[in-house]
Amino acid sequence: MMLYNQVQGMNRTIQAGVLLGLAIAVTGRAYAAGTGMPWEGPLDQILSSIEGPVARIVAVIIITITGLTLAFGETSGGFRKLVQIVFGLSIAFAATSFFLTFFSFGGGVLI
Repeated sequence: MMLYNQVQGMNRTIQAGVLLGLAIAVTGRAYAAGTGMPWEGPLDQILSSIEGPVARIVAVIIITITGLTLAFGETSGGFRKLVQIVFGLSIAFAATSFFLTFFSFGGGVLI
């Protein structure tokens, strides 16, 4: 009864903190781990094909073709915008496979 009277006299935030601390101390660990979802295998294959040597070659070819099209082509309007979008996307995909290894810091970068 004496402990109950002491707890009743405490501040509400202190009571909530003590209750939270006891709840954390008493609960067990969940030991949760990833079991591998069924779609992870195909997504890993897509990722490895995007980052592989074929992707580097394709990205360099696309960057070259779109760059030459922008430089020497008489494009205007919607087609020029489309070429610019393809150019930007090819640079973005090339950066994931080429520039990270080019500057030798791709080992710790997660994409």
